[in-house]
Amino acid sequence: MGREESMRRAGIVGVVILTMVLTPGCAFYQSLVARFTRPAAPRSQTSPTAPPSALEPKLDALDGRLDRIEQMLTDVREQGRQRQIQEERSQQSLAGLQQETRNTHLAVVHLRKLLATQHSNLVTRLQETAAEPSANFWAIDIPMGVLPNGGQNHEVRRIPAQVPNKAREILVYAQVATGYVKGGPHRFRISVRVQGDREAAFYLYAVGLPQPSWAYNSDNVWLPMPSDRQLILRAEGEPFFGDWSSEVRIVGYR
Repeated sequence: MGREESMRRAGIVGVVILTMVLTPGCAFYQSLVARFTRPAAPRSQTSPTAPPSALEPKLDALDGRLDRIEQMLTDVREQGRQRQIQEERSQQSLAGLQQETRNTHLAVVHLRKLLATQHSNLVTRLQETAAEPSANFWAIDIPMGVLPNGGQNHEVRRIPAQVPNKAREILVYAQVATGYVKGGPHRFRISVRVQGDREAAFYLYAVGLPQPSWAYNSDNVWLPMPSDRQLILRAEGEPFFGDWSSEVRIVGYR
């Protein structure tokens, strides 16, 4: 009987323990569960504080980097400003070229009109010239007397109306012949006034010698048509005595 009682008690104790284990509200169970499920206390994560001497190089490096960044920003701004200046200058140059192009175009148009007008005038003038006589000059024969015989005084011969005022030049013929004559070297001057006291002239040269022969000198020269319509004759040297002759004529005009 003692053995059976012991087994019965052991069974009751096992049932009680099993009941406590399977009962969630049991205080013992809760304390047991809390004991086994409580998280482990975290280990300390603190690290020893770094000394200031170790941070200074890093701060210096960061300052240098900031300086470089600021310099780069300054360079970028300066490049932008320079590009803006170049753009403004390019715009000004373009505007100047456009204005010069317009001015050149206007000048070309003006020159074309001027050339067209000159061409029209030239055609008209050629047509008028074609209707005029084709001769380059008009031949005439107007005696103007003999050459003076020495002395310093000049002689004036008026050009007759046979030469029109529109004439630009006159063709003057002069000749001198010496035979048995005394007088030595002689120079004759034929001229017209062109501007004030200025004169256009040509010369004949003759020598007077007592010889049984004749010497001749003559010339034809174009002189400007004088506005006063006067032909001026001079002779330089000792007057001739003996056989000699001379004449002056206007033989053409243009």
